[in-house]
Amino acid sequence: MTPTSEKPRIRVPSGRYRVVDSADHLALWREVEKTPTTAVKEANVDGQQITTLDAMYVIEQATKLFGPMGIGWGYRIEDERYDIGAPVLGTKGELIAHEQTHTIRLALWYRWHGEHGEVTQFGHTRAVYRTGTGKWKTDGEAPKKSVTDAIKKCLSLLGFAADVYYGRFDNQDYIQAQQAATRIAVAEDKDAEIERYRQEYADWLKRECGTLRDKIPHPKSIELAADGILSRLPDKASMARVEPDKGQQMIIKARDEGIARVYAAQEKAKQEKAQQLQEETTHD
Repeated sequence: MTPTSEKPRIRVPSGRYRVVDSADHLALWREVEKTPTTAVKEANVDGQQITTLDAMYVIEQATKLFGPMGIGWGYRIEDERYDIGAPVLGTKGELIAHEQTHTIRLALWYRWHGEHGEVTQFGHTRAVYRTGTGKWKTDGEAPKKSVTDAIKKCLSLLGFAADVYYGRFDNQDYIQAQQAATRIAVAEDKDAEIERYRQEYADWLKRECGTLRDKIPHPKSIELAADGILSRLPDKASMARVEPDKGQQMIIKARDEGIARVYAAQEKAKQEKAQQLQEETTHD
């Protein structure tokens, strides 16, 4: 058959054909969604523990994909202002001042496979505010921080560091998987490092299968435990650079064997009890 670049078509109810758009709309997203642990850190913001993303990391990734800033991608500030923030009251409840927040609206443009794209987001930074110790502070870097904030938000809409925004770094298994990916990437002997993680994965599977098959005494508990293991398995497999399918089959098989074991033990106990009652009746 002669190769063709013609797009695939499907028959619609009218009997005619229409062109199918076979483009992979998540190609860019999948390429940039995962973040190395070296590009994130924990921070305490207003008493809340959050995961913060290194702006230079996503800027570097954008440059790798689109080209140098100003040529392959860039931004323009469409609006900039200072917004009045929370009121600050004195000891008698009188209004002393207001905090101020610096706000910008930033449009980020980029070129992807010859096409021009653009996304818009807002960036915010506390510019004038009272600290937790009661002192007033004016942040002279507020405009720069607002630009950085808006750039990260714009790139997040394209999928950059999506795992951070999904909250996956709140999951310890995911963190360990990303740490493993980072270690493998910088290891002198990558094959040996991968083999080490594969052995750890195999040992983990063997241990969890053994627990499901032999140690849990109730069917419902076995099912709940298996569900938990299956939810963790993709990250564990990712660390070992293997597909999760075989591991999933092993867990499901161990689950079913564990449940069968419990039911068989219950049936055996039931039969033994019935036999004991029958013997007692015969002796009477």
